[in-house]
Amino acid sequence: MAGRMPRSVAVTALLCGLVTAASLIGAAVLKARSQRVAMPASTSVSTPSTTPSVGLSGCLREPCQVLASTTVAGTFVELIADAGATSGRVRIGGPSASQVIETTVTDLGVTLTATSLQCVPGSASACLIRGEGPDGTTGQVVVGRSDKWSAQERPYLSSAGLLVLNNVVSDSSPEVIAAQYDCPPNQDSCTKRPVYAQVFTLSGEEIGCTRTYTRIEQLPGYPQVTFPAAQLRDCP
Repeated sequence: MAGRMPRSVAVTALLCGLVTAASLIGAAVLKARSQRVAMPASTSVSTPSTTPSVGLSGCLREPCQVLASTTVAGTFVELIADAGATSGRVRIGGPSASQVIETTVTDLGVTLTATSLQCVPGSASACLIRGEGPDGTTGQVVVGRSDKWSAQERPYLSSAGLLVLNNVVSDSSPEVIAAQYDCPPNQDSCTKRPVYAQVFTLSGEEIGCTRTYTRIEQLPGYPQVTFPAAQLRDCP
């Protein structure tokens, strides 16, 4: 009968279709298995660690207090300490438009006090944050240029307990002056030894030292030590 497919041909076509479908299903199963092997057994989204933001008060842990404040080159600067005064921040510009810089000397065991802040104006103005630590008077410097302030990395140490900013070498910016005992490393007590003043740039480079004096009170200009740059010599 015309137009009618022989039974053998129909069976063959049906078998070919079944084989093709089975091949497609097998390929899909293999693809899914390969994807499962390549994917980690478990995935988790890591959340970046965050620290509490410092508000306009400059405080992370209440109660906080303003230990000291001053104005340098027309900019208002405050030293704010957290509870216990074992951590703190320097707030620059006042609460309405402030920049907050965290202290680093407190990480070295310094406890902040009302006398911990000293600022000196210049083309590069500077503020010194200092206090007593395990090894003596320790301080850090925050430098401001064109209303942009940044903390310097180097800490400063005075074994004789006097650390100040003053103009010695340059009138455009202050230097860091640290009083040191002229004391051998292996000596138990240095409190009765002569002292000298060691001078650094704001970036931490040693400029030189004065001669030794019998007592710290004899340093020129004590306690705001100052002297002509011509008096500097190589440090011991």
